[in-house]
Amino acid sequence: MAKKKPYPVPTLAQQIELAWADELASHYGRARDEVREKIRPWFSFPTGTLRIEFMDQSCVEFRHAIHIVSESKYTIAVFTEHCGHHLYPYHDARVFRDGELVYEQIPAWSA
Repeated sequence: MAKKKPYPVPTLAQQIELAWADELASHYGRARDEVREKIRPWFSFPTGTLRIEFMDQSCVEFRHAIHIVSESKYTIAVFTEHCGHHLYPYHDARVFRDGELVYEQIPAWSA
């Protein structure tokens, strides 16, 4: 029986970490090169719930996760301890940490 290839989550997570290395370095107060290291004991994730609500009323929710908003990339990146990393559009999005609103992208037409 052929050996199955591992699930692609680690590869995709690594790609997202590299693409967001500057933002992660800023978030954690580290050098960009430190983000690229394989062993990062300082790469920590808070307990609690991170929830993102989108303009179409759908949402995602994670535990042990951080989020980083990039206005220039029009993206919310989510980095989780156990469930990979994810990228979402920030258009009209709202981010909640443990039920408290921590980010809201205000539509250009309402500003």
